[in-house]
Amino acid sequence: MNISLGKVASKIGLIIILIILISPVLLTTKAATTPGEIPTAGDIGLPASPIQDVDELVGTIANIVTYVYIIFFVITILFIILAAFNYLTAGGDTEKIKNAHKQLIYASIAIVIALISIGAITIIENFLKTGN
Repeated sequence: MNISLGKVASKIGLIIILIILISPVLLTTKAATTPGEIPTAGDIGLPASPIQDVDELVGTIANIVTYVYIIFFVITILFIILAAFNYLTAGGDTEKIKNAHKQLIYASIAIVIALISIGAITIIENFLKTGN
């Protein structure tokens, strides 16, 4: 078994960095007022959550899904433009045509994911509000 000194030193350094990063969290937390009580965010020195009810959670998820939707459609447009460019410049080269065909498939997958993300908002909202 041949273990290099550099690998051991890097693992020890990583462990030391992790301990340094985690120790302030462990040292600054306050104990709950009674045994078995779950501390609130204020008890351990953290700000309260901006999400206080289901409607705010659904709104936050809807914002995230909207950004994902926009990103996927932008990526789709870029793939379609790139595929069109590859088709136009292929000049009969079967490899370039296959590459353009794959790009169109990826673009259609991105469209499907974007459309599913719109429906995900309704599914998540119904699940959170009804619990089923």
